[in-house]
Amino acid sequence: MGDIDGALAQVQQHGPSGHRGYAPGRLGSRCGRHGAPVRSPFGRLPEVRGDLLTNDIAAPLAIDGGEPARLGTWPEPTSVAPATDADPVRALEAEFAAGLGLDASTVIALASGAEARRWALQVAVAGRHEVVLPALGATSWVAAVEAAGLTVVPAEGDADTAAISARGFSTVATPETAAVVVAYPFGHAPVLETVLPVARERACTLIEECSEAVGASYRGAPAGSIGRAAVFALGAPHLLSGGIEVGGDGGALLVLRDETLAARVRAEGVPIAEAVARVALAEWRGSEDALRARRELAWELTFNLRGMRGVASMSHGRWIHHGYDRYVFRLRSMLWKRSLEETLAALQAEGMPVEAALGPSLATDASMTDDRTLAANRLPREMIALPLHVGLTSKDMDLVAQAIRKVERWAL
Repeated sequence: MGDIDGALAQVQQHGPSGHRGYAPGRLGSRCGRHGAPVRSPFGRLPEVRGDLLTNDIAAPLAIDGGEPARLGTWPEPTSVAPATDADPVRALEAEFAAGLGLDASTVIALASGAEARRWALQVAVAGRHEVVLPALGATSWVAAVEAAGLTVVPAEGDADTAAISARGFSTVATPETAAVVVAYPFGHAPVLETVLPVARERACTLIEECSEAVGASYRGAPAGSIGRAAVFALGAPHLLSGGIEVGGDGGALLVLRDETLAARVRAEGVPIAEAVARVALAEWRGSEDALRARRELAWELTFNLRGMRGVASMSHGRWIHHGYDRYVFRLRSMLWKRSLEETLAALQAEGMPVEAALGPSLATDASMTDDRTLAANRLPREMIALPLHVGLTSKDMDLVAQAIRKVERWAL
């Protein structure tokens, strides 16, 4: 289990964690709505401006015939000119590997996420028959696990982030556990320093699902550099889309720490299309600026949602460098009196392109499905996602916050 021991040492090197809040130095300073610099003290956010609470207090909902918070269409993402390298596939693999601090031979660009997941499962411990998946956010892995002749075992997630929890993993892990897949929901890392010891104890392989986590890290370890294998599926709205539309599956980057298997994948796997690689390479080269823009937008929206009774803003761990695949906020279901479907309809009528952040839970066992306090059951009814991209501005985030506050008054 040398890989897991090394990964555990990597994520533990900065000392104990556990505090939830913004990490100092991660997001840095942020300009307010009128240009004034705003800084977040350790673990706290500035107070919400009073005008955001009162401006539209009497405004009727757009769904009831009132004026929407936003008129016109939502801004589209800025297009990226494809890279012109002579060999964009090899350039993408080499530069992406360098960004993870790995050798170029560890990254293979493949034709689809499905192809990457199929090969990633080859690192699972031979002779065992179960793969632990997060109950939330890992639906794309089910077909690959079943096609490999293995059994899906869902594990409970963290109540704030939907990422797999160490307790959930430990509860369902058995001597038959061949691998555990850890996802980074919306770009937020799981608490790996607690998950990794469970994987080591059970002597199983850890695989990372990183499609939403380009640029994310945990305690300085980049997402995709920790497990025995990692998958970065391309496609909108991910930071690396490769020009693939939402819902498409036309490319992926597979990270393998097994040199023999990596060589086999290069020889036998279905390679990525050159046109997709050119776009992904250009996106990767601009990813630092794109991720910074997403972080600033998220900071702006979190700032504007401060103080709301019915909504919890996006969660952040102290040692998390977030990937901001989407901005996700959570309805406080004990206070929120409207259904998720009603809430989405109301926000969409206000001009917000929101959607349910999570699909249904993978959990089918009565011990999980009958307990409505579990995150796997609650979070799909509480979490709402908003796309983030460099084509948006702080004004757009102001309008989102106003729309959410407007709907909150109707829902409480």
